[in-house]
Amino acid sequence: VVVVQNASVLELKKALRRHIQLRQARQGGVQHLSWKYIWRTYHLTYNGEKLADDRKKLREYGIRNRDEVSFIKKLR
Repeated sequence: VVVVQNASVLELKKALRRHIQLRQARQGGVQHLSWKYIWRTYHLTYNGEKLADDRKKLREYGIRNRDEVSFIKKLR
């Protein structure tokens, strides 16, 4: 997923959403995903740190080019 250098966590989430929807459309998979459910159920993480603040810049978390973020399930 490509985002600008000074992107925020919210912009990363939007780019992920766009990327996954395009990939699903190309592969003929599920057409609708509930993003409200996904963001309520999962955290985006980088090096074990939750990307919790949508307004915070990716640079503040130390995320650079070709770094990998992942989803982890939220604990109740």
